[in-house]
Amino acid sequence: MNKQLKNPISKRVQNIKISAIRQMPILAQSVPGAISLGQGIPDMKTPAYIREGVIALLNESEQIGKYSLQPGVPELKRAIAERLSSQGLSADPDKNICITAGAMEALAIAISTIVESGDEVIVFDPGYPSHIEQILFAEGTPVPVPLDAKNGWKLDQPKLRAAITKKTKAIIVCSPSNPTGTIFAKDDLDVIASLAEENNLFIIGDQTYEFLSYDERAIPSLREYPTIRNKLILCYSFSKEFAMTGWRVGYLYASENILAEANKVHDAFLICAPTISQYAALIALTKKPNATDKDIRESLVEKLDVMCSRLDKLGDLFSYTKPQGAYYILAKYKKTKLSSWDFALKMLREARVISIPGSAFGTQGEGYVRFSYGASITNLNEAFDRIEEWNKSL
Repeated sequence: MNKQLKNPISKRVQNIKISAIRQMPILAQSVPGAISLGQGIPDMKTPAYIREGVIALLNESEQIGKYSLQPGVPELKRAIAERLSSQGLSADPDKNICITAGAMEALAIAISTIVESGDEVIVFDPGYPSHIEQILFAEGTPVPVPLDAKNGWKLDQPKLRAAITKKTKAIIVCSPSNPTGTIFAKDDLDVIASLAEENNLFIIGDQTYEFLSYDERAIPSLREYPTIRNKLILCYSFSKEFAMTGWRVGYLYASENILAEANKVHDAFLICAPTISQYAALIALTKKPNATDKDIRESLVEKLDVMCSRLDKLGDLFSYTKPQGAYYILAKYKKTKLSSWDFALKMLREARVISIPGSAFGTQGEGYVRFSYGASITNLNEAFDRIEEWNKSL
């Protein structure tokens, strides 16, 4: 008779959890007709030029359904290197770039490559929850640094300095931020770069939303600091910029020495990113009509205005800081002392609107819910019609 194994699951897996960002849509399956303002998914289709280009390749190319080279399709890596170079970051396609299954895999590779048991990694609170789970899975210790809620979720530079210890290995930076939409100012990045150099730290940049700021000013970037490039790892996504969330393709930039090690992790877990998605990404970069970026930005600006207008009408229930980038609003709720998880569940079950509890993003997110305005304007308005009606009963 087989005996049940004692503690069969590894502690590093037991220590992590599935993000509420993923849990809430699953729970919503039991709520017929629920409208999602939860997960960050653009409502638009992948642009036609990408879809049509992939269809043509499916009929013409023998390579598109096969494994690519492990680090990625060479033509795509060259296109990415040209893009980075145009942004002021010199990149060798063979020595500095690996194509990944989205920024999520790039982040997991980066963290797994540099973090050992006992290492501390600084994250910002509120921040993207998967950063924490990936650190824990690598047996590192996440060290949250609270952002300043009273000052529009800005970086608290003294708290960042105080968080650095002899065990600190890296700082993870996501700007514009998920969930707050805050863009770190240049003087904030100056401090981060200086601290990294002084303390021999890695910097991991989650670049998912760097294409999107609402005043069209250039977003300050970690690329601008040559003295930290030997310990800089940048993780990019095609998901949001090109409405390609389901294609699962992104890339990692790192110095030659880091990339050589990171490629081992990529090979061990994935072999290669989906070849069809790599070619879709190549088309996205090389065949892009000039209007595409503007269309996406204009669409999101319009949706942001709609959401802000609707939240303003619910001033007795919500307060918020208008985001500078990305497409989320972290809204503080009033009229109840429910936890953010219970509040989000109550809104789901009673108003049939999906949001993400703020506690998913760290202790500073408690008392908030995150709304995404990636949904269509029709769905945004319908969702807030429901919330307004629900608010009358609170």
